[in-house]
Amino acid sequence: MAAPMTRATGLCRRIADGLFALALLAGAAMMTHVTVDVLARSLLARPLPGTNEVVAAYYMIAVAFLPWAHLALADRHITVDMFVARLGRRWRAGLDLFARLVTILYTAVFTWQSWIGALRRTARGEVLEIPTGFLPAWPGRWLLPVAGAAMLVALVLRLVADLGTASRDGGDGDVSGGRG
Repeated sequence: MAAPMTRATGLCRRIADGLFALALLAGAAMMTHVTVDVLARSLLARPLPGTNEVVAAYYMIAVAFLPWAHLALADRHITVDMFVARLGRRWRAGLDLFARLVTILYTAVFTWQSWIGALRRTARGEVLEIPTGFLPAWPGRWLLPVAGAAMLVALVLRLVADLGTASRDGGDGDVSGGRG
């Protein structure tokens, strides 16, 4: 069981790292695009057409969603521990397990619904109107189910690994991945 889990986690980590790198590139491209647009508007009185639409339809989605799997594998999502800090270890582990299961369920529904939305928008050939014509918007819609699916796999792999650690610790293990 350890070898297949190690391979699956390694593959998931490579995919997560690749999506994270794409998010970083999208962030850099967004900054460059907006800077050039501001300079063109200020110096030449000619802004780049469609900058706001490209930022909203592509860059922002990539920056916000593509890092999800990377964050899930690194266990770097936002948590609020002040409410459970005084609870015992078992209670904290139980609440963490519950939160992980709810997150997995939410991510599965998010991925499924964004997949359906991307299919519909692709079939319609969704576009955004810009001053010089139309900008295809449907390709950016696929970033959501890709990011969601990668995070879902990462969450499930982390849960399985943490539960395996807990069972080896005699059921007293910490499924929080070392937090708290």
